[in-house]
Amino acid sequence: MYKKILVPLDGSELAKKALLEAEKLAKIFDSDLILFQVVPFVPIYGSPELVTPLIIDEKQKEAAETYLAGLGNDLKQRGFRVRTMVKTGQQVAAEIIDFAKESGTDLIVMSTHGRSGFTRWFVGSVANRVLTRAENPILLIRTKE
Repeated sequence: MYKKILVPLDGSELAKKALLEAEKLAKIFDSDLILFQVVPFVPIYGSPELVTPLIIDEKQKEAAETYLAGLGNDLKQRGFRVRTMVKTGQQVAAEIIDFAKESGTDLIVMSTHGRSGFTRWFVGSVANRVLTRAENPILLIRTKE
């Protein structure tokens, strides 16, 4: 049923909890796991004549690649088929949605931080944006900080 499961991660322990559920599903459906992280562009503040208003933090990108590679290697040693991908962009939710579509993902499994009320409205929620805009089935794992 689910041949490719996308697991968006941000390096936090809360986000990593979704990986546990994705592993269970991958075992049941003999699925490939795709570990995915978005490294946001860093705005450059300065004079208005700057041509490039955004840059990529290469150290942050390398750290994300190392993090996903470590998780991926652990999963491979336990018999999972795993692929990792780090992308850069301004809008994390949009990058997740676009990659899910491009890669032919059958399911997105991700954590939500379980915020509600004003905090959720003020801070925003990547998980909520993915949930309301993605065309793929989504499994949200609610976690608490």
